[in-house]
Amino acid sequence: MQGKTMHEEVNSILARMDGSGEQEDQEPEQGIHAVDGPSPLQDIYVYIVREHDEEPGQPDDAGVIETTLAPQKPSLLAIAIWFFALLLPLASIAFQLSVAFHPFIATIIILPKSQQVILSETLQLGRLLHLVTLRKSATVKTTGTGHQDATQAHGFITFYNGEFTSVTVSAGTVLTGADGVHIITGQDAAIPAGNPPSYGQVTISAHAAQAGSTGNIQADAINQACCFASVFAKNLDRFTGGQNERDYQTVANADIGNAEAPVKLSLAKRLTTALRQQLHSGEVLISPRCTTQVTPDHQPGEEATQVTITASETCTAAAYNQNTLQATVTALLTPKATKQLGSGYRLIGNPRITVTSAAAAKQVRLSFTSSSTWTYALNAREQRSIKKIIAGKNNQDALKLLFSMPGIANAAIQWSGFGDDTRLPKDPDNIHLALVLRT
Repeated sequence: MQGKTMHEEVNSILARMDGSGEQEDQEPEQGIHAVDGPSPLQDIYVYIVREHDEEPGQPDDAGVIETTLAPQKPSLLAIAIWFFALLLPLASIAFQLSVAFHPFIATIIILPKSQQVILSETLQLGRLLHLVTLRKSATVKTTGTGHQDATQAHGFITFYNGEFTSVTVSAGTVLTGADGVHIITGQDAAIPAGNPPSYGQVTISAHAAQAGSTGNIQADAINQACCFASVFAKNLDRFTGGQNERDYQTVANADIGNAEAPVKLSLAKRLTTALRQQLHSGEVLISPRCTTQVTPDHQPGEEATQVTITASETCTAAAYNQNTLQATVTALLTPKATKQLGSGYRLIGNPRITVTSAAAAKQVRLSFTSSSTWTYALNAREQRSIKKIIAGKNNQDALKLLFSMPGIANAAIQWSGFGDDTRLPKDPDNIHLALVLRT
């Protein structure tokens, strides 16, 4: 550096930094550090230290020159380098915080094995209700029809004989009454001889010559001499049974049925209400046993414009407490389930009970069928053991271990948070078990 003034040295350095000066062959002076590429700093300070002999009385910084260079605009490459240099540490910190506050959680969904247990038994359970009897009547119009042909009137004729010898009046003899109605004898009349002052007499059947109600002659309508000089004919009583042809209403079988149906329905509702009024809290009514008697005032085919039926129904019933039945059946199921399935299973929900019959004599006996669902129960100790066994295992190995365990029918794995979804967490606390129970 000798031979150059300090001013020339500074200019030479500045020329090399902005590229405007010529590059010298000499090596840079000791104490000057070259900077590759543009600098992001606003101010650049250059210090030049020259070796010289210290003169007495001069200050120590006499050989130092301080200058300030004009700021340079940073390039895009420098900005990108600084941006990524700051971004990577921040991303790493954010990831570590996320993992710390939201650890990788694996949820093991387990479907325990379920079994059905069936029980059919007869129990002495329940109480008898009081006997209930109800009656109800109903009247309906008849819908049947009947036809009546005209019929002849019938009666009796008495013949009197005043002769000393017997005489016979042949059957078919026609007698005419005072009202002009002809009466025909129905049989021979052998009249014994008279014995004055008494007359011989005989009574025979007769009928009107024409069918119809006109043949119903009154008594003594026939009162006349007949056939012989000393023979007299007379009807002591009226003739009956003569009817004209006609159509009329009768009772049909459907009429009784139509009257009976609503009566029975009404009785059934009233009887059920009467029986339910006897129930205590929590009791269930057993289907009552009833006897019904229906009495019509006219039989089918009889002539009538209406028919009235009276129905009488008597019911006996019993009741049982549903909670008592549930508890009793559950108590019976527990030893049966243990014997059939082994230990480790527990009842899910309540058993489904169907009462098939009820016999009510002095005591009530219920016959029932029940079905219940029993599921293998994993207690807290077993669950902790499962977590420890599968912790850190990959999915396939963990599932194989789960399927080999008693009481597990199926299993699946779900993940949440950040982490590897192919291997379970090593910390058992980050493994959750979710049991799905089927009822």
